[in-house]
Amino acid sequence: MQSEDVLARIHMDAVLSNFEILTREDAEAFSIAKEWNGSIFFMVGIKGPRATLEMKYGDISVGPGKAGNPDIVLFFPTTRILNNLFTGAGSGFPIPLKGLLKAKGLKVFSKLAKRMEAILKGPNPPREIKARLLINTVGKAIATIAAFEPESQVIARGIKGIAEVRIKNDEAVNITFSGQDVTTRNGRATNPDLVMEFATQDLFLDIVDDKVDVFAAICLEDIRVEGDLHMGEAMNLFLDKVGVYLQ
Repeated sequence: MQSEDVLARIHMDAVLSNFEILTREDAEAFSIAKEWNGSIFFMVGIKGPRATLEMKYGDISVGPGKAGNPDIVLFFPTTRILNNLFTGAGSGFPIPLKGLLKAKGLKVFSKLAKRMEAILKGPNPPREIKARLLINTVGKAIATIAAFEPESQVIARGIKGIAEVRIKNDEAVNITFSGQDVTTRNGRATNPDLVMEFATQDLFLDIVDDKVDVFAAICLEDIRVEGDLHMGEAMNLFLDKVGVYLQ
């Protein structure tokens, strides 16, 4: 069963960070982002997740919490309203606490969101960009679930070290388990304790689309899992949860 709070954190921590990759990799998205310089602060409820998205000359950066003096502040009274925005289902809208007259920033963000949706869900997308967006989503969603989903929190507290999820010779996300906290960063880790590697972008996308027998792919070494077996078992459990939340 999904938790609205965990799903909201996945949207804020994993999905929102995709905009960084989108404008870096996709010329159309970069061109859209160049139309506005400014920042948008997303806040959910009184104690819910917060994140700041900043656009600057076509580049986007996303970070947790409030950064600086944002141009636009969007307040989501409930996690469900935030989730409805990201999934396109249900109803409800954020309350603009600041920047109501700065419609251009919101229009640019909306156009970027539609561009990302076209890449992730549209026909004949640029598969290289789609794979990089999804590996980022999967890696950071694992970390969010491990940090905030109660059952997964118990498992995460029993492991220490770095797990890396990556496409061979391409995008990677590494997840650090301290026994207390779970953190992520993009790129390769120096000495990960566990590596989960997909041989190609196409293989990874076919797995996401459930077109590949995962067990067969492991036997053929198209999926390589090496390192700490206990951490590997935990990662498999977290991956199952990702499938539940991002189905």
